[in-house]
Amino acid sequence: MNHVGSQSTYGCAFQEQKHIRMGFYSVSRRRMALSPDQKRDLLRKFMLDRRLRPGTWAKEAGVGKNSLYNFLNGHSDGLDLRTYAKLARVAGVPSWELSGEKPEITKPVEIIVAGHVQAGDFREAVEWDREDWYPVDVPVPNRFKRHAKALEVRGSSMDREYREGAIVIWVDVLDARPPRDGDHVIVYSHADDGLIEATVKLLREIDGKPWLWPQSNDPEHQAPIDPRNPPAGVNTIEIKGLVVGDYRPRVV
Repeated sequence: MNHVGSQSTYGCAFQEQKHIRMGFYSVSRRRMALSPDQKRDLLRKFMLDRRLRPGTWAKEAGVGKNSLYNFLNGHSDGLDLRTYAKLARVAGVPSWELSGEKPEITKPVEIIVAGHVQAGDFREAVEWDREDWYPVDVPVPNRFKRHAKALEVRGSSMDREYREGAIVIWVDVLDARPPRDGDHVIVYSHADDGLIEATVKLLREIDGKPWLWPQSNDPEHQAPIDPRNPPAGVNTIEIKGLVVGDYRPRVV
């Protein structure tokens, strides 16, 4: 594997924003300290002002109507940021108007892609040989710049979000915040024999319990993982990091 030169950020989307690079600066979204009830009230007011019906809006946006109903009715604590982005696109507004997250200005930074993560299945977490490393220039929220890392995605179990060859930008939870419902997360499986394997998943909290879900069009990748009940041969399942963005390289 040989990767030459630095790749640009065209086609880059962040979990905390939808990003399009324009010149040297980029717009990202800083999470505001809004409670779930505050976000719920904000979304309800937006729907009331626009006379939007939740079922119709969800269908037009291509999102699950139950996710929207559950949030509006207080059965879940939030919507993931990609759901906000899809709803906002149909409504013709930026996603921060729905989520309450205000924009900040960030400059692209160079991050080294030094390994890969298997989307869906656990695969041994191995760093590539240094000669196979390659840089990408991506805008990263200021608070994550010192700690951001990059992994190349392989596999199909998250193909609704990350195609084969996409790059996920992530930070260790110790350098960010505890994971919460709707986050895309890097997950480590610690085997009894000491082997560490990694994957990327969507974290959902259902009735107060965490589940790790694939986001795939592949029928073989539809079942969630219960991190509290590791399978035989696995000691623990750890949510290691938060995905803060992704980059889709395009050949020009």
